[in-house]
Amino acid sequence: MNRKWIIGLGVLALAGVAAVATVAWQWNRFEGRINALGVDLRQPAAYLATPSLSALPRDLVKAPVLRELLTEDFAFYYEEHEDRLGLTGALRRIAFEHETTLADNLLALALDEPSEVALWTDGKGAPRYWAMAMTRGTVAKALQGLAAVAAKDKQLTLIGEIKTSPLSFSSQPVYALQLSSRRTLAIASRGNRVVVLSDPGLLFDSARQPDAQAAQVLDQLLSGDSGAQALWRQHVGLSGTPGPAHTLVAGGPMLSFGYQHFFPSLQALRVEVTPGGQSLRSFVRRSAGAPAGTAPWPALPAPAAACALLPVDWARAKAVLSDSAAVPATPASGASAPDAAALAAQRSALAAMAEAFDGPAAICWYERSQLHTPLLVAHAKGPLPAPAVLENFSKWWLPTEAEEADGAGPGTRAKISAPYGAMREGESSAYLARFARAGDWWLFSPDAELVDQAQAAIARRYPSLAETLGGDPAATLALVAPGQVAELLKREALGVIPVQQAGFRQAAENQLLPRLASFGKLPAVRALPQGAADAQGWQALDWQPLKAAAR
Repeated sequence: MNRKWIIGLGVLALAGVAAVATVAWQWNRFEGRINALGVDLRQPAAYLATPSLSALPRDLVKAPVLRELLTEDFAFYYEEHEDRLGLTGALRRIAFEHETTLADNLLALALDEPSEVALWTDGKGAPRYWAMAMTRGTVAKALQGLAAVAAKDKQLTLIGEIKTSPLSFSSQPVYALQLSSRRTLAIASRGNRVVVLSDPGLLFDSARQPDAQAAQVLDQLLSGDSGAQALWRQHVGLSGTPGPAHTLVAGGPMLSFGYQHFFPSLQALRVEVTPGGQSLRSFVRRSAGAPAGTAPWPALPAPAAACALLPVDWARAKAVLSDSAAVPATPASGASAPDAAALAAQRSALAAMAEAFDGPAAICWYERSQLHTPLLVAHAKGPLPAPAVLENFSKWWLPTEAEEADGAGPGTRAKISAPYGAMREGESSAYLARFARAGDWWLFSPDAELVDQAQAAIARRYPSLAETLGGDPAATLALVAPGQVAELLKREALGVIPVQQAGFRQAAENQLLPRLASFGKLPAVRALPQGAADAQGWQALDWQPLKAAAR
């Protein structure tokens, strides 16, 4: 065989392998029922309704509070984003090469009108996956010619046909528009409705087979029935059609970092920004069964950088504690494993403690500590368990030797080696964690000094947050002291940048620190519920200034 033919066949074979590998890579990312994460298109983690996607970044930059955190670079970032530029370039090329009605202004037509966007988180909790639904007669008409283009285009292809229902004889074509090796969009249109998804894997599995549940959601979004189109709004507790304001909703699972099982009464937070960014309003959605009990603010030392009430459902936490009673605790570094008698005592203590907690808990961050060492407090109900029960529970929680802490009752300290700990020993670092009881309060923090200060606040030897709240402290849902938050974030941000990354540090000093300084000038405030909740549990938040906190 001629050598040139051999070389040519080799090139073709390599090209074929590369093509197969590309297709396999594109689709093998999406494994499982819908994808590796099992995204449910009916239940977004976050939701956005906006009168104009292109205006949203600029309006956020101008909104109260947000204008202290964001700059014009935020708006420019989305205007010059890789995906947007890639989409613009792809549409222009398709329009030129195939002489279609996909005009240069198609993207503007899509982004300058009302849209609804649903988002889902990835394995790290980031809102990576999204779907956008919109009513666009002009855009939908332009997309009607996709079939002819997809038959002969390298970027635009027909993924497959989805049956809208098991009994339907019609099918919905779905197209893939590959913007880059990292981004492929899925597009579907019907009538004047258009749906765009960030990943084909939200509709299809790795074998390109459509998911029945996802197909049903797509059918609803593309239908002409306004009630069917509103499935995302219904999920986040919003009625009617989107209004003139930008509405952003973050659901409970996203806010609780996957621990909403323990905070079922916290369902969502919502922010509304008017066009032009003239005003910003915030809302909280809570279920009717929000736990009642003693407010935790008297047990927390002042001043705090930020605090939030944790509406824990202790009935659910009880099941976890009861299950944990059967699992031996892992000994701390340098500690010996507990013997059978000690394990039996610890299991008995967990069973008793499972009945002890009630009411809301709270979490606080302090400027004088670290971002990853907050203070947590929880309240007990009824008669206190016996000291031996508390001691054994402490040993299970932090399995070290028990100690007496200023007459405040049993408590334990545990030295935990880990990066960025406050305790420095040569090249290594560690945390000194502490669990303790003070009166009716249980206290824990990876920073033992915060627990000591909380004990002092409970004993009235140190000012508590209740003294800074004013009015009815029990009604407070959260508080923020921007000056302390800014200092905490500044120290933490610079503390994790290695000396070798001088360029990155300079960028942080030039870009991040000025924004933190601007944010730090805002007054310290607390959030209180305002008025009655609506039928869906949404309640407006009123932000009131705090009293000056003693240091």
